Amino acid sequence: MRKKAVVSLLLFAVLFSTAICLANPVDPQSTLIPLHMQVLENGLRVIVKEIPSYPIATVNVWVNAGSKDDPEGLSGLAHFFEHLMFKGTPSRPAGEISRQVEALGGVLNAGTSLDFTTYYILVPSQYVREAMEIQADAMRNSVFDQVEIDRERTVIHEEIRLGKDSIDSHLLHTTVGELFKGTIYSRPILGSIEDLANINRDEVLEFHRKLYVPNNMVLVVAGNVVAEEIFALAREFYGDMPAQPVPAPEYVPVPVLDDVVFWEEERPIQQSYVLLAHPAPGVNTWDGAALDMISIVLGQGRASRLYRRLIEEEGIVNSVSASYVGFSNIGMFGIWAELDPANRDRFTEVVRSELERLQDEPISEDDLKRARAMARSSLAFSTESCANVAQFLGKMEIYGGVMGAVNRSAMLEQITAEDIQRAAQLYLNPYAYVHAEIKPEGGNDQ
Repeated sequence: MRKKAVVSLLLFAVLFSTAICLANPVDPQSTLIPLHMQVLENGLRVIVKEIPSYPIATVNVWVNAGSKDDPEGLSGLAHFFEHLMFKGTPSRPAGEISRQVEALGGVLNAGTSLDFTTYYILVPSQYVREAMEIQADAMRNSVFDQVEIDRERTVIHEEIRLGKDSIDSHLLHTTVGELFKGTIYSRPILGSIEDLANINRDEVLEFHRKLYVPNNMVLVVAGNVVAEEIFALAREFYGDMPAQPVPAPEYVPVPVLDDVVFWEEERPIQQSYVLLAHPAPGVNTWDGAALDMISIVLGQGRASRLYRRLIEEEGIVNSVSASYVGFSNIGMFGIWAELDPANRDRFTEVVRSELERLQDEPISEDDLKRARAMARSSLAFSTESCANVAQFLGKMEIYGGVMGAVNRSAMLEQITAEDIQRAAQLYLNPYAYVHAEIKPEGGNDQ
């Protein structure tokens, strides 16, 4: 008899949860319950969320291979697969995959992060089998033709240029590189022009052979589907795919900064764009959830502390916001602002005073209630479509366990004022962070 590792997340959640999730029961109020999961013999994790009210289905494959996995001298290799995966197989020549998906009334796309690469096909639900077969063909049998590699290399060159032209994008990616300098998380997702020149078919095939294996992949299907039918299709299309040893992931501890690290660039613009960034823990942690709540208290909405002080009271910034972004092992807490460069010093003083306030005193009950309400609504809005549900489930499974997605709302609801104060003390040093700024030419200097 063939053995199957079948998991009912509602009943046996603890088996597949990690980090803080291990200590918590399944949230019975989660909109992601019931959820179905099965692990094939070859290690492929298959997650299904049945949403009968949606007439569409998202077929989403996640590979635990992002820019952190790029070999030395080959930055941008993981991202290169975004451009190559749907470019042809022995049975579907270049262009045919896109044409077949469009003929089904569907769309396909992909994305790369520090930790993963993900590919999805969105189709009317009656074509889920066809979508899964097309996707499996691409994942398993892409030919990675050298002509396509050379063509897409040029496309990525343009993508790099456009990324640098975008102030927000350039500011963010440069800050991440500075914040995690010396670690695998500092590698640019798009790569460099110089490293891209070293990427050819041999490098692509070797990366695919090592990391595009079932025990390093997650398949998520969400929409008007039946879980048992999806599991059967997953076994049909991926069941004979052999598992392979996967390189052990490199653990990266949260960096500790001793001082302010400045990075600045001048452009012909009229105002400064500033990002103050603190190193933070990974997303599937209690402190990560606490920092999520801090971002709301500090810089989300008109009632946030920085908005009230910097915009309503002093009027020294044009915009301000705060956000926590968590990855697998580490994360970033950032404060964004657009302002006249003449106001930068005062802006920094106010931010420091608010960080010290978070460290010195627990937030009020009113602030806690507002943060909980905004966290609930933000999570609800971010999972209002089957595509978003699949994205959330797959990302959290890659980041340590799908139970992190199921229990996220409950975890945020349980964060206390004391949790927030402790996280601020641990991670939000008012005098040690990365200060990244794109400013007007001839503006203020450090």
